[in-house]
Amino acid sequence: MNRPGWWLTTSDFFIMSETPRRITPPLIWLSFWAIQPLAAQPPEAAERAHAGGQLLREVDTAWQLPAPDDGVKGASARETVSPLQRKLETIVLPSVNFSAMELSRVATTLSLISAEFDPAEGASKGVNIVLLDPANTNPKINLTLRDMSLKRVLDFVVRTAGWEYEIQSDAVVLRPVQGVTELETRFHAVSRSTVLRLTGKATAQNSQVTTPPPDVEAEGRAIRTFLQLAGVDFEGTPGSSLAFDGSQLIATQTPRNLQRLANILARYRDVRQVEIEAKFMEVQQGALEELGVQWSLATKAAHLNGTDARYTTAGGVTRSLAEAFRNATSSQQISISGEGQPDGGLTLPTPAPSLPGGVMLGAGTSPLANVTGSIGEFDVNAIVRALSQKSGTELLSAPRLTVLSGNPATITVAQEMRYPQSYGQIQSQVGTGSISGGGSAGVSITSGTPQEFATRNIGVELRVTPTVEEDNRSISLDLNPKVTEFEGFVEYGGPSVAISGGTTVTVPPGFYQPIFAVREVSTRVTLWDGATLIMGGLTREDVKKVNDKVPILGSVPIIGRLFRTKGESTQKRNLLIFVTAHLVNPGGARTGGAVAAGESVEEPAVRAENGAAAMTAAAGRMNGETGP
Repeated sequence: MNRPGWWLTTSDFFIMSETPRRITPPLIWLSFWAIQPLAAQPPEAAERAHAGGQLLREVDTAWQLPAPDDGVKGASARETVSPLQRKLETIVLPSVNFSAMELSRVATTLSLISAEFDPAEGASKGVNIVLLDPANTNPKINLTLRDMSLKRVLDFVVRTAGWEYEIQSDAVVLRPVQGVTELETRFHAVSRSTVLRLTGKATAQNSQVTTPPPDVEAEGRAIRTFLQLAGVDFEGTPGSSLAFDGSQLIATQTPRNLQRLANILARYRDVRQVEIEAKFMEVQQGALEELGVQWSLATKAAHLNGTDARYTTAGGVTRSLAEAFRNATSSQQISISGEGQPDGGLTLPTPAPSLPGGVMLGAGTSPLANVTGSIGEFDVNAIVRALSQKSGTELLSAPRLTVLSGNPATITVAQEMRYPQSYGQIQSQVGTGSISGGGSAGVSITSGTPQEFATRNIGVELRVTPTVEEDNRSISLDLNPKVTEFEGFVEYGGPSVAISGGTTVTVPPGFYQPIFAVREVSTRVTLWDGATLIMGGLTREDVKKVNDKVPILGSVPIIGRLFRTKGESTQKRNLLIFVTAHLVNPGGARTGGAVAAGESVEEPAVRAENGAAAMTAAAGRMNGETGP
């Protein structure tokens, strides 16, 4: 394709660098289209290139791992205790002595000395305390206190006078207790974790069960019952109410009860989450050792009046491992006999389905040697079977998840096995005619159709429910590891026989149901934040042996070994589960409350810090290693 450009035929061309170099290209082609700027392209092509580059940059950005949030951002947006109430709790009065002092003077005195002992920086110091006394009762106060917060002092003052106080946004209002108290309505946003803590209900989490949507009305009743028991009186306060719409509480109550409600929500609004890191280490080893000889002797046809005499150690005398532990369902077959069929009938094998991972039996392997010869008047055949096989698998899985305190979580590392729970009816039809005559001599067999399938996990399942304790450092774990293994199939029902004319059809039932082996442990432990728990003992060893011999001949020294079959197959499994629990905030960052070295609780700290070493040592014990 010809394009406009320049031809340069110079023989010497220099490249500027620290050391000048000379190149002698025979020809250099500079093309206009290759060096023209992007602005010369059509606007549509430039926009397309710009958009494509931006999309590719977004793909590169998506590969960056997100950093956990330390929880500082958005902290002010969460609803907490009001600033004035926090100031009442931080101002500590060293000494208070009121002797027959009017309540109005007490309010004035406390307002003045609050500014003196206010630790806050800035011009706005102290607390405004306002007295509302329309009846001018002004009761006298006798009270002596030491080293108490201003809030506690106000509590004792109003109890002594039989009054009450309300914390508003900019002042504390003292007023007499009235028979009919003015009600106020406030809105409180609550998170899902707060609702679960108030109601005491954990959302069910199961991989096989769909979680139903929450019942807002039932949760509202449960929250009201909890607040009533916690001191927020709804039954004894006329006109009070509490409504819950799934995301916020709408409370109509007295100012005093509203303050109690705010304090309770501030306590339960703290989100407690636990990061569960589980490691599954499973080692499986299998070994097969087998050595045996099967003899077969037969006289030559020319002797004994033309008949054969056969002697053999096969057929169950000296069995191999595969013959000794053959699955009973593997020999099932459909048998058709009668007119028009081969000699001995027609057989169609129908073995049961199987899954990998069972004990090795050496089925299907060829013999080491097959020796045939003649000794005198006998034809001799010896089948030598010698096997030495080893296999092994290692599984390492390290799933990690975060769950709310008090809620269950499930970790599954398994294969799903689907199997039918019922079968349709087997249909067999046999023709009534013969091969030479009319009619139909065909055979039609329709096996039972599998129905109502169920699913079972084959592998490891770990159900864990973490609960953060009140010290905010320890975590209680309800642990339930479960190991499910497939053992084989069992066949139910009897054979079906159809006879028509000279044809007989025998059909095995074929109704297979699986057999599972389950190893399960349930325990409850308490760990420090960051500590690692090791669960072991989920071991299993399957050993299958065969030791057959020909009577008398098999007991002869040295030579008797030729008339014996000996085999052994072993399958060992060992599973270790490591569970590490960390406290995390809603941003995904760890709270940093893990036990540090040098603290009074030393044992959990060692486990938390040496978790990797513990895993290595445990893995060494699984493989039979020894160490300190």
